Amino acid sequence: MLVVVIQLRRQNAGLQESVSQLGSLIGKQTIELENARRVAEAITAPDALRVELVAAKAPPVPRGKAFYLRNWNSLVFVSSNLAPLPADKIYELWLFPKSGGVPIPAGMFKPDANGSASVVNPRLPAGVEAKAFAVTLEPESGSHDAPRGTAVMAGGA
Repeated sequence: MLVVVIQLRRQNAGLQESVSQLGSLIGKQTIELENARRVAEAITAPDALRVELVAAKAPPVPRGKAFYLRNWNSLVFVSSNLAPLPADKIYELWLFPKSGGVPIPAGMFKPDANGSASVVNPRLPAGVEAKAFAVTLEPESGSHDAPRGTAVMAGGA
C-alpha cells in the first residue's frame, strides 16, 4: 500500500508540474494572440491614421499591400492614396491563382476621404495559391467573374 501511495504522489507531482507548464504556455500564447489582434486592428481599422512616407516633393501614388495566408484562407489588403470614386464606380480586388486559372474576386471597396481602404478576410476558395493581386476600377455592382475595368494597381509574388 505504501508503494502505491508513493507512486501516486510522484504521478501527482508530475501532473502538477505539467499543468503549471501548460498554464504558463497558455499565458504566453494569450499575450501573443492579443498582440496579433492589436496589430491587425491597427492596420485595418477605418479610423486608423495611415501615413505613407515618400520622397520629398513627390506626389503620392496609389499603393496597396496584400497579406495572404493560403493555409488559413486569410487575406488582409490595405491601400492608400486612392483617387476618389465617381458615383457609379467601385474598386475591386482580384487574386490571380498561381495555377493560371481565372482571377478570383476578393472584395469590393471604397476609399475614405483620405484615399485609404482595406479588405479583410473576404470569401475565397480554400487553398488557392496566389501568384498576384490587382485592383481595378469597376462598375458599382462589381465585375464578379473577371476584371473588366481599368487596372489601378497590381503586384505579384
